[in-house]
Amino acid sequence: MIKGLIKMKWILFFVLSCMFISAHAEFTRGEGKFRAEDYDNYEFIKSQLIYEGFLDIISKEIEKMGLSKEIFWAKFNERLNEKLVSIESSLKTQMNITPESSSKDIEEFNKKMRLKRLKLRERFGGLYSVVPKWVVKKISRSSANPDLRYISIEGKVNTTKLSKLYYEFVKGRQQSEYGTLYLNVEYKLNGFSYSDLEIKNENDFSGVVNRNWVEWFEKNKPQNIANIELLSESNKESLESYLKLPQKRMLVEIPEVFINSLLLDIKVELTRVYYNKETEEYRFSYKGAAYLRDLQSNLIVDTYEFSEKTKSYQVREGINLANVVANQTYQLVKDQFRKVQKDIKELTESTQLKSIYLIKYANIDEVKAFIELIENRGIKYSIKARLDSINQSRSNISVYFDGELSELKALLISLQSAKKDLLFELVDTNNDLGIKFNQRVDVL
Repeated sequence: MIKGLIKMKWILFFVLSCMFISAHAEFTRGEGKFRAEDYDNYEFIKSQLIYEGFLDIISKEIEKMGLSKEIFWAKFNERLNEKLVSIESSLKTQMNITPESSSKDIEEFNKKMRLKRLKLRERFGGLYSVVPKWVVKKISRSSANPDLRYISIEGKVNTTKLSKLYYEFVKGRQQSEYGTLYLNVEYKLNGFSYSDLEIKNENDFSGVVNRNWVEWFEKNKPQNIANIELLSESNKESLESYLKLPQKRMLVEIPEVFINSLLLDIKVELTRVYYNKETEEYRFSYKGAAYLRDLQSNLIVDTYEFSEKTKSYQVREGINLANVVANQTYQLVKDQFRKVQKDIKELTESTQLKSIYLIKYANIDEVKAFIELIENRGIKYSIKARLDSINQSRSNISVYFDGELSELKALLISLQSAKKDLLFELVDTNNDLGIKFNQRVDVL
């Protein structure tokens, strides 16, 4: 009986130890230092040290997310300094500080301004909400300089909140701010030219049709879009340069004009399939396609195909062939606008990004099937995935989602045997996520 109790105690100790190690592994270690003044009390010094430790923890988590801590803190401090300028000006007025003020008054001003600055930065940005759980491991002071204090701290980061905070400062993304729907249109003419329609200037055709499409969206604008514009040549060049950037840079270097914005890229093909000069009879076919891209995440929201239509016309007095072709072109594309409008209204914000590598797949069809699977089964987390690179042995995809990383992992684990023809296992090591496809053996 006693041996049984001892054995049970060891089992319980082992289980509790494993639980502690597992919980401990969720925490990130941070280091910090703070130079105190003689008039600083202990609680104030401790709060500043904790804040410094949080900065280090958050920096490490940003790097784990594959983002740039340097750009984040530069943007963060830029907005913090804007607040401080206003506070400094107000305090100078309050204390009547001028270039002629005495050294004693300036010293008092600097002392008060230091306290205001340190207290403001603790509140600014809501960093404490990003690290809701933390424990101080050690506080010490320098033997060479007693005013210099050090801290070692461990904290658990809310990655969802950190991701939202990151994009708020780096990219200016806020749910209350909406961007622009850009329309980019390309026309391809087969078997005829604009001059055959008695149009001297191409813009007299495309410009009129494009503006009518813009006017439709202005009248039927979704609430989560502020402006409707045709993509200008200068913005087109800016967009092309942006789309060539590496994935990590794209996340933080999106041009300001494209923040929170969408691009509807329209391609129209017009073909003159028949023409009788004597009878002035014409037959035109109209077809094309479009896609809607979220410029914030650089993901395709949806694609649209314009069903091919063939129309015959006989030009008589009072009939302008250019107007007839333009009206049909306008209607061909406009028929899909309600679907575009619906897709825009239903857009959900993805707050996190995780890169996942794929290995041991049989062919690209398996990669595509995996992407389709996680997007269909991950609707709860607004999952969207993009293929970044692929070769015979390894692929990389970017997965955008709204939720915790642990929830994404749980979803992937649950899908490991979701489809008999798509078997895989999750590889989770050193903050890298991978998918290893299992080789199937056909049973005769």
